[in-house]
Amino acid sequence: MVVMSTAQVQVARQFVSADMAKCIGCGICELACVIQNEKSLDATKSRIKVIHMTPLACTAVTCRFCEDAPCIRACPRNALTQSEETGVIIVDDERCDLCGWCIEACPYGAIVVDPERNTVLICNLCGEEEPKCIEFCPTEALSLSTEEELRKAMFSSMASLFSEVRQVVDRGAWQTLFAKAIDVEKKVEEKFRELARWAKESGVL
Repeated sequence: MVVMSTAQVQVARQFVSADMAKCIGCGICELACVIQNEKSLDATKSRIKVIHMTPLACTAVTCRFCEDAPCIRACPRNALTQSEETGVIIVDDERCDLCGWCIEACPYGAIVVDPERNTVLICNLCGEEEPKCIEFCPTEALSLSTEEELRKAMFSSMASLFSEVRQVVDRGAWQTLFAKAIDVEKKVEEKFRELARWAKESGVL
């Protein structure tokens, strides 16, 4: 039996991912992000972005902490570095001049411009065990995942979405859909109230 040392064991990096079968595109994750990181309600500076792919399919995108990150390789000013422990991309605001090369290089569209500070913004996991976007998601659509876990979850999410659509179209299960929508609406309202309280405590409101 081969015993591997701690240095030889590589833990797969985790990033925030969304379950399309659960994401409703409410945007609470974006607000939670800017309140935490920018002390603002300006969702354009959110490091996580909600994408509405179809009327029924939504997801949220943020940095995936790529191995051999293309944004770092593209930066001409060496303004980006990567944490060996978490994979988080660290931005040196002093060096960044908003040339945009990192944005072009990112395959996920996960880098955000902050024109006021003349720098870019990238997910930092809020520097906590549970990022605020995950904490405040009303449908528990967000979680920390590895690339492999996300690939497996995507097939399950798509199957769940198709199954829900089929139930409505083939069986006319409108009452079930409406009941689910009412339940989700209540959860969203509750999370918005929690978010407002937290924003006040943080001095944002």
